[in-house]
Amino acid sequence: MKTKTDFNFIRNLGELTDDGVAVYDLAAHKFLYVNAHFLKIFQIDSEPLFSNSSIILQIVLAEDTAYLTSRFEELIRTGCINTTEFRLKLSDDVLKHLSCDVITLDDTNLVTAFVKDISLAKQHEDYLIKYTAQKDTMLDMLTHNLSGPLQLSKDLISSMQKGYSENKMADVSKWISIMQENTQQCIDIVNDFLREEHSESLRTYVRKTRFDVLEKINVTLNKIKELNQDKVFSVTTDLTNLNINSDAVKFFQIIHNVLSNALKFTRAGGFIDIHVTEAEENYTIRISDNGIGIPEAVKPSLFQERVIGRTGLKGEKSMGLGLSIAKRLVQVMGGKIWFESVENSGSEFYIQLPKE
Repeated sequence: MKTKTDFNFIRNLGELTDDGVAVYDLAAHKFLYVNAHFLKIFQIDSEPLFSNSSIILQIVLAEDTAYLTSRFEELIRTGCINTTEFRLKLSDDVLKHLSCDVITLDDTNLVTAFVKDISLAKQHEDYLIKYTAQKDTMLDMLTHNLSGPLQLSKDLISSMQKGYSENKMADVSKWISIMQENTQQCIDIVNDFLREEHSESLRTYVRKTRFDVLEKINVTLNKIKELNQDKVFSVTTDLTNLNINSDAVKFFQIIHNVLSNALKFTRAGGFIDIHVTEAEENYTIRISDNGIGIPEAVKPSLFQERVIGRTGLKGEKSMGLGLSIAKRLVQVMGGKIWFESVENSGSEFYIQLPKE
């Protein structure tokens, strides 16, 4: 049985955890203990907090106060509340999302609170929600915005298939120009969507999950193979698996962007190889191709943003963002990316990322 003053085990725990930990006396209406992380989360000093515990309520978002009151009443009734989420308004620009678990110490008026700052998790959650909404918007865009231009192109092709005499060739040429313009409009709509989608990912934090690098590479490659059956793909490595803690979404974007670049500049029948090696604290992915290589004049600006990209071998127009986004994602994840290339001989891109 613990007494009012016997909460040293809470103090010890508070020094070990990255969460905010506090002991509060319900009868005296004051804090008896808070760890450094608690003060950091609430951005407050210990002296004013111990002298006036209600100052915390002054930074709680007004919309959440009624909810916190109801949860406090539940704590009094049950002695425990779990996963109580609320927000702090620290300034006009800073809003923190917190999650709190509270338990009552046996036969005392003391409660112990464990507080987590879940702001980054909320940002990632918001990104996923927005990502899903964007996908729904894209489907709607395909149904409405693209259906008109594509239907017009279809009608023009149907008319052309009926056959025309030589004196009608001027009309055919005009219609082909219209088809080209309509098709480019469709492509521009899709590119604008993809550009915003990739850029949005850069503004989210690294959400670590456990996944197998080789499995993710193969999944990504299998999707690309279906649309590029004129090229030879391979994955070479001495590893059977490579499990890491990292952001799977950002990892996919990096690999996909670099592979897409290789595809644009590799001729039909060419090869693209992905080679994976492992070191003690990091791993390296080398993506090689035997394409047309990178001109010397292009190399210094290859990873720069808003640089007009090269047109692909099949006429693919570039937004000039794929490799710059890949580089920024690699940097966000604590890694580095570089390349080696000889014009008309091919390119090798190296992506080195930490395992944790």
